[in-house]
Amino acid sequence: MNEYKNFSAYFDTIMDFLDYNQWINFTKENIKKDSTILDLACGSGIFLVNMNLYGYPTDGLDLSSQMIDLCRDKMYINHINTSLYEMNMAHFDLGKKYDNITCYFDSINHLNTIDEVKAMWDCVYNHLNKDGLFLFDVFSYSRFIDTDNTDITEEFDDFTYNWKMSLELPNTIHHDITIKGIDSFEEHYDEHYYDYLELIKDPRFELVKVVGDFKKKLTKKSERILVILRKKGE
Repeated sequence: MNEYKNFSAYFDTIMDFLDYNQWINFTKENIKKDSTILDLACGSGIFLVNMNLYGYPTDGLDLSSQMIDLCRDKMYINHINTSLYEMNMAHFDLGKKYDNITCYFDSINHLNTIDEVKAMWDCVYNHLNKDGLFLFDVFSYSRFIDTDNTDITEEFDDFTYNWKMSLELPNTIHHDITIKGIDSFEEHYDEHYYDYLELIKDPRFELVKVVGDFKKKLTKKSERILVILRKKGE
């Protein structure tokens, strides 16, 4: 699985265009009030902090120590006391269960193989309470194809970044990020397209909902596919 390192310090600034309220509202609309959440790949903690502020006890897990530090800073500022785990979301054992588990912002697409995806599904199942919900998103095939030959450069007050994306068919997006400023560096990572229809075949879960781009209907033009699964049995 990919891990953000130096890029973590610039993530919130570069990704400021993201409307986190879309994920927050989608989650609030589909889970019970005050129910517990484990947020996988919690990143810098914007979603996690907001869910806690709205009254949903939310713990976080992320592979990147730098991202965990950013999340912890936000928790401190907002007087939030919850648990953070620096772990791989494909291989974790926390010894506790949750009413809901979330994994948003293409995070599943950062898993390198279908075997890692299956291992993550095992962990999710083991950490959900009976009838617990697993809410996640993945990018669509149309968005995967559209990323080829993407080249973005943007200047900020104290740094400039260049972000290039290229495809390696059948399922890989190569990301090359260059930061120039006080600290100059390059980071590289891959994302992988996974067909959501394959992901929802696990017989331990039942499908609750599938929507495209936070709307009710999934279409061929949808860029983001949001899925809710419910754990069966116990």
